Amino acid sequence: MKAKRKVAKKKGVKKKKTEKKNILKDTKSNHYFFVKDGTILKNVLDLSKHLDKMADEVFKHHVNEIKNDFSNWIKDVFKEEKLAKELLKTTDKDKTQIIILKHVIKKFR
Repeated sequence: MKAKRKVAKKKGVKKKKTEKKNILKDTKSNHYFFVKDGTILKNVLDLSKHLDKMADEVFKHHVNEIKNDFSNWIKDVFKEEKLAKELLKTTDKDKTQIIILKHVIKKFR
């Protein structure tokens, strides 16, 4: 009896994992993020890396008081509601990068 419960429990866990995509792995090409400067982002770590060299005006195009394209992409494509919600709290490029990196560290340690 206990073995059956464990199998059923594992199936439930596996199902949850398939709902969220790994934010470090590339998404399908139809879900890539096309940055205003021409850069193509394939995963969330790409975004974090690109923030270092992204021009402020490009960042402000995607993140401002009206919208947060990065938050929307992370929520819609990677199904990372918690990270997406955290990103909505700032319009600062450095803080955005810190939020992403903290999330990655917590998720994958």
